[in-house]
This record gives sequence, structure tokens and C-alpha cells, in this order.
Amino acid sequence: MTSHDDEAHPERPGGTLSAAAKRAQHAIDSAKELAAGADLDQLKSKAADAASALYQGGRELLSNSDELSKATEQLSASIRKNPLAAVGIAFTAGLLLALLTRG
Repeated sequence: MTSHDDEAHPERPGGTLSAAAKRAQHAIDSAKELAAGADLDQLKSKAADAASALYQGGRELLSNSDELSKATEQLSASIRKNPLAAVGIAFTAGLLLALLTRG
């Protein structure tokens, strides 16, 4: 059985991996061609525009979520009801995070 046989039969494990590897290599080659043929400032601008659009879309999805707004209201009510406990929890979480990231 050769790798050519694997490509002809993608249901076989080697054929699936080989096809995925070829698609990945094709995507890499396309990206290289795009980067080589384009102005870097233009690519930077397009990337910034895409990132901004994704960020705004995410913000809109979060703001329109009923579950998220209910959870926010419940959290705010809990903090107002027990402010000392909320400060203690926040302090402890910050301390643990600092200790974990410190090394």
C-alpha cells in the first residue's frame, strides 16, 4: 500500500492525515504568497479591521445575552448584600493568581 493509495481512500487513517497535511500546506503556501505580494501596511490595516469587527461582534453578542445580564444582576446583588465577603474573595483570588504567576 502506498501513500497514493491512502489519498485515493480517505477513510483509511493514512489517507485522512495525508489529505489534511496537503490542505494545511496549501493554506500555508497561500498565506506566504499573500504576504509576499501585499504591502505590509495594507495587511496590518486589514488585520486591524478584522480584529475590530470581531471584537465589536463579540461585544454585541455578550450585551444581547439574557443569561449574561441575569448573571451580572445576580452578582451585583450578591456584592451589595455581602460587600466584605466580596472583597475577601477578590483579595484571595488576586493573591492566588499572583502566587501562581510568580513562579
